[in-house]
Amino acid sequence: MPSQLHVRKLTHAIRFACCLGVAAATTTAWAQDATPPAAGADPARTLDTITVTAGKLKESVREIAGSASAVTDQQLQDIGAQSLADYIGRTPGVVFNNYQPGVSHVVMRGIATSSGNVQGQPTTGYFLNEVPLTEPGWTIAIPDVDAFDLNRVEVLRGPQGTLFGSASMGGAVNYVANVADSGGFDAAAEATLSQTKNADLGFAAKAMVNLPIKQDLLAVRAVAQYRDDPGFLDNIGTGRKGANDTTLDGGRLSVVLTPSEATTLTWLSLLQDIDSDDNGYRIAGLGDLQRDTAIPEFTTTKVAVHSLRLDQDLGFADLTALAAYQKKQQDWRFDYTPIRAAYNADLDLDLTSPLYIESGGESRGKSIELRLSSKPGGRVDWLVGGMYFDSDKDLYEQIGAAGAAAAFDQSALFGPGSGAVIAPDGEVFNAFGTHLGGSEAALFGEASFHFNEQWKATVGGRLFRNEVRTTTTQVGFSTYPGDPIVSTQQTKENGFNPKVALSWQPNADVMVYGLVSEGFRFGEPNTAGLSAYPVPSGSKSDSLVNYELGTRTSWAGGRLLLDATLFYVDWKDIQLRLQTPDFYNYASNGGKAYSRGIELATTWRPVDAFEWQAAATWQRARLDEDLFILWYGTAPKGSQLPGSADWTVSNLLSWHFDTPFYPVLSLSHQYVGGGISDLNSAVPGVAPNRQGNYNLFDLRYRMTFGSTDVTLFGSNLTDKRGVTRSVAETNGVGEGLVRPRTVGVTVHWRY
Repeated sequence: MPSQLHVRKLTHAIRFACCLGVAAATTTAWAQDATPPAAGADPARTLDTITVTAGKLKESVREIAGSASAVTDQQLQDIGAQSLADYIGRTPGVVFNNYQPGVSHVVMRGIATSSGNVQGQPTTGYFLNEVPLTEPGWTIAIPDVDAFDLNRVEVLRGPQGTLFGSASMGGAVNYVANVADSGGFDAAAEATLSQTKNADLGFAAKAMVNLPIKQDLLAVRAVAQYRDDPGFLDNIGTGRKGANDTTLDGGRLSVVLTPSEATTLTWLSLLQDIDSDDNGYRIAGLGDLQRDTAIPEFTTTKVAVHSLRLDQDLGFADLTALAAYQKKQQDWRFDYTPIRAAYNADLDLDLTSPLYIESGGESRGKSIELRLSSKPGGRVDWLVGGMYFDSDKDLYEQIGAAGAAAAFDQSALFGPGSGAVIAPDGEVFNAFGTHLGGSEAALFGEASFHFNEQWKATVGGRLFRNEVRTTTTQVGFSTYPGDPIVSTQQTKENGFNPKVALSWQPNADVMVYGLVSEGFRFGEPNTAGLSAYPVPSGSKSDSLVNYELGTRTSWAGGRLLLDATLFYVDWKDIQLRLQTPDFYNYASNGGKAYSRGIELATTWRPVDAFEWQAAATWQRARLDEDLFILWYGTAPKGSQLPGSADWTVSNLLSWHFDTPFYPVLSLSHQYVGGGISDLNSAVPGVAPNRQGNYNLFDLRYRMTFGSTDVTLFGSNLTDKRGVTRSVAETNGVGEGLVRPRTVGVTVHWRY
């Protein structure tokens, strides 16, 4: 029987093997595919046996000809991650524009025209176990899947149009949730208590159970989650302290049936509700953590995803069939009271109650994908497939105020019973609705040719066809006394996205590759909305080509990993998210842009007890020609693209002590360079909405008592007011903030 000391060292070795190549590294682990090191083996060398499925084929993590990273379940636990904001920014080339739950955005390599919601598809694609969550047209909600019991989160930088389709122009985020395992019973639970400056006590509770109904045949896995993040902003207009309180609840359910060694059926469902009582931005110029609105600006988000997957071993190849249904809903309210005087003057009204705009919608999506892939180990690795994604959604935007019916009845322009107030509650007096249907159909394939043990060439392509259909209806005072205005629009596009890569691996410690790839996203028809200003009819798909050269190296017997990637992105006919002077957004095409830079990632473990993981990215994401922006002016050539940062740096230092209770001390650092939040800010003479230019420091201390880990943590130790996004609002400049200093304790139990 091994001694306790031997078991302890082996446990540390396995954890180190899983943590090498952390989120910051360009190549990292999928824990369930990792082969644990044998006793006495050098754990740093085990990275060579870890595989990922970033390319929908299992590959050795050190041999991927592309920029793929992953944060494993153990890494998520080690840094105390709960949401995207806790880990995604540690990945090279990534900026997380954190603003409000459900509308925060990941920007990769600076490929974005806004740090927030765009009018059409975003430039980063989101997936859950390969199910696409970024539907055609304007995205209802950006998913932020809770990190508890995730297997890993894959982050694929650079356009992923060949295998992952539309929206993944800058890259893709693929959440990989653990699914049921019939091999044995498993369970875990976690509870967190936290205290944030200027906020009440925070609480989170999570649990997982894995039940093998019949060994090697049928299993069920269930996850339940609840998280309360107390608000830290005081709204002096409504008089509420900690106004931006946010709660998240939901869970996942998976059922896995394995009727034979060759056949696996997997059902996976995700349900998630996020409720935020008030917007998460402070108003610049007020107190430290203050905002000022006449009414709360709530946001509610509901996401439901259900999928069925078949994995079938056909002998000569593997068949994968994946069908999914998703439903997303989001509703939010904005305070429009500062504009009330203009409405009173223009419409001869006497509104005295707060004026508001309510927006949101619901989307329903159905997707199916079929693909066939070769067995590994041959001279040629190949994959062919087809997919179809159909989306149906309803969007709305309406303006109202309590007492609007009486105000319109008394107006000389309208008079009693005019019908200008259109809602039964007597408040809404102008509304705009859009029914949007969109579809994406594609055939795709990829093949890798192994010329010998050192050289490999990969070619791939995607043939696609997109279609978007919209029917818009406008009703209220803007159409009075006529009938509602109904209009229809339709856009159709088709094209081909190629990919070519060449890699050279002279030995087990060095790999060099070159890659050329393309990405795309849907064009988007515009809707006139409630703006008093005319807007263009819409946008068409933009064109993006990515060139990169990368190397993956291992030194000092595997104790030092050093990866570097050079990239250049050429972006034409970019889709723009612009804003009218009365704060309505619209889409258009215009101009060219580029992004070039270098991504570095390293993991160094000089001794078993200490590890340093670091990543740094320098990039310049800029307009490549002057860009005229309607109503504002011209953004000059060389202007920085919104949502990007010229420099991002992250560090994670960990000390593992070989003493009772196996303590682990970790210190993490993150730097995000300065940037702007929208293209209007690039126009000379326009007050810029700035973000970034801050450092964050976190500290964690974990001790293990049998099957229970207890972790003390402190986040944002210096209490930095880092601005993660900045927007022009009717009541001033709204600034999304990094959460202020937070301390707490987490207890994690596992069976």
